[in-house]
Amino acid sequence: MDVLVEAGFADDRSIRSLMLGELRAALKVPFAISDQLTARDQLIEIVNICSRVDDGMAILAAVLELMRPGTPEYAEVHRLVSALPVHDVVPEAEQERLRRWLAGFTPSGLVAAARRAARNSAPPPKFEDAWAAFCFLADFNAAPGELPPALIFVELIATECAETRRGPLRDWTNGQARRYRLDTALDELRAELAQTRRQGGKLHLMIVVQPDGIEPDRYLVCSWRQDEPDEWPPPCGDCVLVRAPDLEDHVDDLVVQAERAWSGRAADVVLEFVLPRSLLNIPVHRWATERRSGDPQPLFLTYPIVVRSLERMTSRQWHRRWRVRWSALMTDPSMERVYFCQDKDTEEQLRLGAILSDQQWVMMVLSESPPARPIPGHDQLFTAFRAGLPALVWHPSAGSDVLREVVAWLVGGDRLGDLPARTQESRQAVFQGRQVPFDIDVFRDLVVLWDDPSRLVFLGDDVPDPSEQGGFGDNRAS
Repeated sequence: MDVLVEAGFADDRSIRSLMLGELRAALKVPFAISDQLTARDQLIEIVNICSRVDDGMAILAAVLELMRPGTPEYAEVHRLVSALPVHDVVPEAEQERLRRWLAGFTPSGLVAAARRAARNSAPPPKFEDAWAAFCFLADFNAAPGELPPALIFVELIATECAETRRGPLRDWTNGQARRYRLDTALDELRAELAQTRRQGGKLHLMIVVQPDGIEPDRYLVCSWRQDEPDEWPPPCGDCVLVRAPDLEDHVDDLVVQAERAWSGRAADVVLEFVLPRSLLNIPVHRWATERRSGDPQPLFLTYPIVVRSLERMTSRQWHRRWRVRWSALMTDPSMERVYFCQDKDTEEQLRLGAILSDQQWVMMVLSESPPARPIPGHDQLFTAFRAGLPALVWHPSAGSDVLREVVAWLVGGDRLGDLPARTQESRQAVFQGRQVPFDIDVFRDLVVLWDDPSRLVFLGDDVPDPSEQGGFGDNRAS
C-alpha cells in the first residue's frame, strides 16, 4: 500500500478513480470504495479487495504497470506479488487417494462445477477430466471458515455420480471437512444443493446496485444471470456506472438481454434486486420493461420481484444467524412464524432485539417504511437483520390492521415459503378484477424483502459495517 502512496495515488482523486475503473474491468468483481474514507484508507481497501480475489494482486500489479510503466513503484509491486506463496490446500496423499476416482471421469456438469467452486474468479480452462479440474482448483485459497474450492468441486461432482462413485467421493469430502473443522459449512453446501433440486428449473436474475462512493448520484450496477438452475453463482455480467435517473432504463436493458439469452429455455424466472438501504423504498417492481417497444409494462406482470439487502450481504458476521432462520422458514413456513412489529417495540432500546431473539420468528412486518437513515438503538430494519430474519414486509401508508389481513391472506395455510410468487399473483390481481377481502390496491406499494442466504455473490467489504454505526444507510441520503 505504501508503494501506491509513493506512486501518487493518494494525492490525486481522479487518478484513484481511473485505477478503480481499470481494476473493476480486470478483476470482473464488482466493488465500490466509500468516499467517507481518507485517501490512504481507500488505498488500503483497494489492496484488501485485490488480496481476497484469486490473481487479484497480480492484476493490481498489471494495472499499476499500465498507469505507471517503468517506474520503481511498479517494479517493487511486481517483486512483492511474485514472492507470494501458493497455499497447498489439500495434502499430496489425499490428492492421490482422490485421483483414482476422478481421473478419466468427465460428467456433463464438469465446467459448471469448476466455475462455481472457483466462485467465478477466473474463466476456467477446458479440462481433460475431473482430476484436471481438481488440480486446477487445488491452488485456490479459501477465506477463514469457508470450504476450499477443491472440496466444493468434489462435492458438486459427487451429486452427478452413481452411488458406487458418489459414496467414496462423499467419504473424502466428509474427511476433509472434519480435518478443516468445516463440517457445518459442508452441511450448508449440501442443504443448498438439496434446495436447488427442490426448486427444479427456476432461474434468477440478480441485479446489485452499489453506491459508487465517489459521486453521490452514481451507482455501480452489476448483474448475475443464472442460465443453469443448479449453478450459483453464475458469472458476473458487465458492471456499469449508472446515474440515479437512468437506473430504470439500465434494468430494462438487463432484463431484455436476459430474456434473449433464455429464449431456448422453458423455466420460471425470479428477479432479485440487491439494494442499499437508501434505495429499499423505491418501487422497483413497478419499473417497466421493453420501454423502447412503445408499449412497456411493469416488471411484476411477468416476474416475481423481491428486494434484498446490500448491507446484509456484505455483513458476514450476521450470516450464520441468517442461515439458521432461513432453514427454520423452509422447515415450517407457517403464519405463526410472522411477527407484527408495533411502534412501542422500538420505544425502549433493546426491546425489539429481545423479542426477535426468539427463534420462533422468521419474518417481520414493519410498522412503517424504513427511513433512508437508520435510527441508532431504535431501528426496526437493523434489528431484524441482526436477528437473522430473512423475510420482511412493509407498506408506506397502509395501517397495521390492513397489513395483518394482507399478510394472513398471503402466507396463510403454511404458504410463507411461496411469498414472492403469492405477492406477484396479488399484484396481478389489481388489474384482473379479482375479489379479495380488503383493498387490493395495497399491493401496488407493498414491499417484500426476501433474502435467501444460499444465493450470495462476492461484493467486497467496502459497504460500511452497520454493526459499527448503529445501523446502516447511505450517509448521503436525505
